Amino acid sequence: MSAPASTSACSKHAFITAAGTDQRAPCPALNTLANHGYISHDGGNLHFTAVLQAVRCVYNLSLPLAFLLTFTGFITCGSFRLDWRALTCSWTLSLADLSARGGSKITHDASLVHPSHGTSHAPDRSLVADLLARARVRCGLTLPELAAVHSARISTLSHPLSLFHEQVALGECALAWLVLHDRNTGVIETQTLEQWFGEERLPLGWWDATRPVNSIGLLKARRTATEIGRLADTKKNRTI
Repeated sequence: MSAPASTSACSKHAFITAAGTDQRAPCPALNTLANHGYISHDGGNLHFTAVLQAVRCVYNLSLPLAFLLTFTGFITCGSFRLDWRALTCSWTLSLADLSARGGSKITHDASLVHPSHGTSHAPDRSLVADLLARARVRCGLTLPELAAVHSARISTLSHPLSLFHEQVALGECALAWLVLHDRNTGVIETQTLEQWFGEERLPLGWWDATRPVNSIGLLKARRTATEIGRLADTKKNRTI
């Protein structure tokens, strides 16, 4: 699935905020796709291939990385149905399913803009405000500063994250950085943070200049997540 090549093609995916009956996840990336109609706007009954294609197209992720992310969401929170009579099967997911908590679920504590308790389908305004306040100091967030936000969120917990949830949290930070940072300035601009994390919409000029030029690969994402973890640990050790 290729990216829209013209303004007219992009106009088919204008931003429409979620209605009260629409399902949303504790994930700005997926909620943004739904709000723009790259996946079903109501967020329900999503098929594996539709999510995979949308993630690849909009965020310019490599097939292995897009597959891993989509597969993880579906294997932990999706519904697989097999109809022996019709000899058909389906694997679907609703965005609200991703808010389920548990050791084998991907929702975790210490999210950047979602609370560490209960179910969450929309960004927490106080956490968004804190994120933006940190960004406004230098008109955006560098990678070390993003890691510092992650470290600050971890410090609010009364318990450590499990290894699985720690890796999910670092992966989300890494993807946010790789997808959103300005390749010229080396920061995620404050406006970009507000639009994507706060409003759950694609940043202005996404298809013209903001979307990553080069495909984001699995190894690059893994290296970035590791670096964020290292920076967060360094920040934590300095405050002890």
